[in-house]
Amino acid sequence: LVPGVVPEVGGKVVFTRDINAAGKSKDQLYKVLASFAALRFEANATRGDWREPNFFRNIDYAKVTEADKNTGKLTAQGAEEMIFSNKALAKDFTHVYYRFTAQAEDGKIQLKMDNIAYVYVGSQETERIPAEDWITDKEAINKKGQLRRISGKFRVKTVDLFNELADEIAELAK
Repeated sequence: LVPGVVPEVGGKVVFTRDINAAGKSKDQLYKVLASFAALRFEANATRGDWREPNFFRNIDYAKVTEADKNTGKLTAQGAEEMIFSNKALAKDFTHVYYRFTAQAEDGKIQLKMDNIAYVYVGSQETERIPAEDWITDKEAINKKGQLRRISGKFRVKTVDLFNELADEIAELAK
């Protein structure tokens, strides 16, 4: 991925996107968000086949943490298994944790994903690695402008994760 694709705000990795939903009220859009989040951030939920790119398997910590119909704000704690490869006797994966915030307003939805961290299960020692120390341009791109092998795969999957979440909500908000 090209430099700059992982946005930083004040030294923190923060993905954002505004979704245009002209003609839809805040209440209509909030209902879309609430139904999406109830399924997507359910603990121990699974969707799809592990060989598909949009597969996910939530772990115990996934949950909706705030849902306020009056303000149109919904916040969820994402906690899922991010699979890099899955072969017969070797599964390369990490647990990714993040905060996902959606704000419904008349005619638009604002999305934000931040507070991202990984627990790489495939390493010798299990440790929590913040996204700022792993997927930023400084950490994931070498001097030749290429992705580093290990942190690069985290970067690609994290960008894909945010894009998938935002694309699903955009499709539902039409």
